[in-house]
Amino acid sequence: MSCLYRSDYGPAMPGFDPLAGNGAQIAGYESHARELATAQNPGQLAAMKRAFDRGETVQWCDQGYGWTYDPHLAMFFGIVLVVFVLPYLLLRFIPSLRRGPARRNFHIFD
Repeated sequence: MSCLYRSDYGPAMPGFDPLAGNGAQIAGYESHARELATAQNPGQLAAMKRAFDRGETVQWCDQGYGWTYDPHLAMFFGIVLVVFVLPYLLLRFIPSLRRGPARRNFHIFD
């Protein structure tokens, strides 16, 4: 599930009704009619249809940091930590620990 932002699709159009004309604009998406009825303009309606085509649910979010809750982003940062940061720290500090307390040099950026 990803966030959709209403302002990304333009301002609300007064009088826009996705269900007008016996639901001609939502043909093929009748099972999602309740969610599609909340669209405020054709851009939002198209974005909602694309989300349903991908098998996602539609969640409207406020502008801000909705992208930070994406599980793929969390997985990316976890992989970076495990593959790059932890090996660097281990390779950097294990030799200095073996030298003994009198000869340690903890300057990170030599």
